Amino acid sequence: MAEMLTVPESFALLQTTPDGRRSANATRFDLGLAGAVLSDLALRNAVTLHVDRVVLASWEPTGNQVLDAALGSIAAAPQHPAEWWVRHLGNGSLREAVLAGLVQRGILAEERRRTLLLFTTTRHPERDGGPEALVRSAVADVLAGHAVPSAYTATLIGLLDATNTLVAQFGPVDREHVRAVVTGDWASPAVRSVLAQIQQVAVGAATSAAMTSVIVSTNS
Repeated sequence: MAEMLTVPESFALLQTTPDGRRSANATRFDLGLAGAVLSDLALRNAVTLHVDRVVLASWEPTGNQVLDAALGSIAAAPQHPAEWWVRHLGNGSLREAVLAGLVQRGILAEERRRTLLLFTTTRHPERDGGPEALVRSAVADVLAGHAVPSAYTATLIGLLDATNTLVAQFGPVDREHVRAVVTGDWASPAVRSVLAQIQQVAVGAATSAAMTSVIVSTNS
């Protein structure tokens, strides 16, 4: 079943091509992973919202290194809203940790290549395509209306939609159906808040990048 993967693991697999490249840009990939971590913890009832702040709801470890590291960070700084955590967690370190976990599980491989004798690039080609195939099938069935969304699949769809990568991964979708899935009763207020914050941060990041590009073009 798709649920054998954590939400961050599934999101990472969907955003990684079979030859190991990212299909989304680094910003969307990292923000999505950060939101996936928070959403997964919310689905496990490990975190919740208190006056718009993400707070610990359970001290019980999840057994997953990435999720437990996030739990420790939240326990140490419970005063921050979801938006802050999306920005704080969404970085290359989280990406590397999630991908390393998939390598350890034998789902991805790791290949390092030196380019121009100076730079090293790392790819994570697919080693076992079974887990991603299960995730894709589960999400596709919900999008096509062939299956009722579980909290897990609906969260993934919400993350893909919030990072504007849903169409790139699954083609044209029924926007009304996606909205119904994402805002349905399956989601806790914490998950819905996380998805909204990802969208807000992603839009802000895209706007900043566009403004930077315009400034550079004007000055060049």
